[in-house]
Amino acid sequence: MKIGLFGGTFNPVHNGHIAVANAVFGQLKLDKIWFLPAGKHPFKPNTEIFSYQQRFDLITAAIDEYPEFEVHDFDFHESKLSYTDDLIKQLRKKFPEYEFYFIIGADNVHELPLWHNYRWLIDNVRIVVVNRPEIDKSKWRNLDFLNKLLFVEMKPVDISSTEIRERIRKQESIKEMVPKIIEKDIMNIE
Repeated sequence: MKIGLFGGTFNPVHNGHIAVANAVFGQLKLDKIWFLPAGKHPFKPNTEIFSYQQRFDLITAAIDEYPEFEVHDFDFHESKLSYTDDLIKQLRKKFPEYEFYFIIGADNVHELPLWHNYRWLIDNVRIVVVNRPEIDKSKWRNLDFLNKLLFVEMKPVDISSTEIRERIRKQESIKEMVPKIIEKDIMNIE
């Protein structure tokens, strides 16, 4: 089976995440996309307004109408940071017959050298890069691993979880930013 691994904080999940999953699923002809909300993200400490369980439940509801998408807690750790290489090692051990594709946004490409054990990652999992609005590709100039990445093109969706959280704080509408099925749930989380 070919499995797309879509990791992140999903704080909260939004229509851009769903569009990315659909684009990768279709273009790479995968069997499944697994949403893997991170427990403790190494680059995003203390930005949560949603607990891990709330983020997990919101993803579950948001992808309900997509049988090709699943949400899993493989990247949840109560006390330690979530590192992608640890996740991939765990999944390869548990599912040795699966082929994994780890999905990132183009804004993460220049940051890959900052990732824990990034060389191992680049050599041991297919990293799928999805374009994002306004990416400065000049930051990629000295990267020696671009030829190992798979690039998926899609119409950029300019939505960010940061903007959604800010709108929630200001009690502004998030309509059209998140799946309709979870819009009220997001606005009512305290």
